[in-house]
Amino acid sequence: MRYMNPIRNIKRLNKIISTLVRYGFGGLVQELQLHPYFSFLRKIWFLRRSGGGMSVPERIRLVLEELGPTFVKLGQVASTRTDLLPLEWISELKKLQDMVPPISAEKARKVVERSLKGTLEEKFKSFDAEPMASASIAQVHNAVLPDGTLVAVKVKRPDIEKTIDADISVMYTLAKLLVKHIPEARRLKPVEVVDEFARTIHNEIDLTIEGSHATRFYRIYKDDPTVQIPKVYWDFTTPDVLTLERVSGTPVDELETIKAKGLNAKTIAENGLNAFFTQVFDHGIFHADLHPGNIFARDDGAIIFLDFGIVGTLDKKLRHYLATMLFYILRQDYRRMALLHKQIGLIGSDVDIDEFENALRDMAEPIFGRELNDINISHLMMKLIQTARRFDMELQPNLLLLQRSMVIIEGVGRQLYPDANMWEIAKPVIYRWVIKEKLSPKGHIDNSREYVEELAHNLSELPGQVNTVLNRYLNDEL
Repeated sequence: MRYMNPIRNIKRLNKIISTLVRYGFGGLVQELQLHPYFSFLRKIWFLRRSGGGMSVPERIRLVLEELGPTFVKLGQVASTRTDLLPLEWISELKKLQDMVPPISAEKARKVVERSLKGTLEEKFKSFDAEPMASASIAQVHNAVLPDGTLVAVKVKRPDIEKTIDADISVMYTLAKLLVKHIPEARRLKPVEVVDEFARTIHNEIDLTIEGSHATRFYRIYKDDPTVQIPKVYWDFTTPDVLTLERVSGTPVDELETIKAKGLNAKTIAENGLNAFFTQVFDHGIFHADLHPGNIFARDDGAIIFLDFGIVGTLDKKLRHYLATMLFYILRQDYRRMALLHKQIGLIGSDVDIDEFENALRDMAEPIFGRELNDINISHLMMKLIQTARRFDMELQPNLLLLQRSMVIIEGVGRQLYPDANMWEIAKPVIYRWVIKEKLSPKGHIDNSREYVEELAHNLSELPGQVNTVLNRYLNDEL
């Protein structure tokens, strides 16, 4: 994807520099050699500014908030990188909120009418002018379809792509300057973080991708009475407009309302946790934007998941790793845990297996010194990621995304019902998956079928590959 030349975006770069300096990062501006873009008077006044007694992570969060929605999104993506950033940074970046004033009713109308190729009156029986929710990329309006179906219509902000592309262009400039001028920053892989962010946000601004994700989850849970996913109405959905079934429930962080309604908090917590673990292990796809505003409780205790702009996927190999690792952790079998990491190539062949086993034991034993229901699976995964750093273990971004989602869903579960035991809820799902994969005839048949299909594919490609090699050889000889 081509981004605009950042030199042509001096005004935006100047705003970023001003904001960095105002929060005490004048030294960073000088190290990155950004001061040529900075006006002379501001140089004299601001480069001496201090951080006002706040920590570096706090000031970074405030900088991102002030720079607007694209930078807030970047901070939210960075908050998943527990393999790169210290815990105090992760904790601070998780506080970033994606809330901005809504666009006008007239602008929303134009987006919908242009996108659906018809007037609001033709496409909807009614359409609320005032949005019920607003975020950086889109806002949501209540509406009624011509057949009387109650829906929620997500409308993308006009020209949001231009704003995002301009900001990403500047982000790449800053990331490359960090790599060039500050050697310590190379460990944080700033260019790779911006790459990951660019992929994430460009998927998020195409609302048909979110609709596709929602439809996949809808199919998984359509017969499950404990989980509700809004249905997508594809005749009223485009890249700029997403029309969903309107659902009713209480945000899970509104504990007083939940209590006042007489809802069973234990049931809600268990339904939410169980739904998440079955997503991960049974289906290999999970909701990756699980802030409380996206999780509601229905009046019968069922969980409602909303907003599928960001989802994570886990292939069979990664699910096998995760389930088997947790299985061995529950049995405190650190030797098999260490061997598992080597078998699937997460640690190099040169890593001393005894040393790695001892590192895993040192990681887990202090945790298992407590009651099982006091142990967070997400905390355990974070410890594993920190241990992995010492052994140059390669961690897939989706595993990091999963760890962040686990932190949130476990926190929500315990907020609703402090005695919720994550392990008791996760254990049947983990054991079922491990046993199905390792012991069941179906598991062996499926694995064998995949092997045979891969072998057949490779064999079918072989004649062409041999022909290519021979042709190259003959051409070189000639």
